[in-house]
Amino acid sequence: MAVTAAVFLNLALVASFVWSELISTDARSALWVVLAAAWLASAVYSEVSSRRAAAGQPNDPPGDLFAEATEQYLKGDYFQAERALVSLVRDDARDLDARLMLATLMRHTGRLEEAAGQLDLLVRLEGAGKWEFEINQERERLAEAAADPADETEQSQSGQSGEPPAPRMHAA
Repeated sequence: MAVTAAVFLNLALVASFVWSELISTDARSALWVVLAAAWLASAVYSEVSSRRAAAGQPNDPPGDLFAEATEQYLKGDYFQAERALVSLVRDDARDLDARLMLATLMRHTGRLEEAAGQLDLLVRLEGAGKWEFEINQERERLAEAAADPADETEQSQSGQSGEPPAPRMHAA
């Protein structure tokens, strides 16, 4: 659509200012009127569609939801953190950052099988290579937690851990 509009604009400019003798005055005027009408219709369509899109979206952009999940995780409110992370993963199943943090949260709350499942899904996603080190660390922590489940449960209940609370976060 943009290419067509550009072609017609160039045609109108050339017909009006360069080779004005090739196209009659009435045809040039009609071309400019059609271009103006098409531009106006496109502007109105763009405004209407952007308002519809804005009305259909929540007030918080996804970046804020990830920040909320991080904040709740660091506060120890795992339920709210998981709610936000699950929402992010539901909206975009390929959200690597949210999925890794969700796996960490699940391990931290003692749901080791679910955490392993999240990591298995994560490694199959495109772009997971950037988190390879963190995924391997998380697998090691899962293995340690599986070997000594009482230690992980105590840590999750007390909110204390000798590890960083979450994987590196992406900048919004």
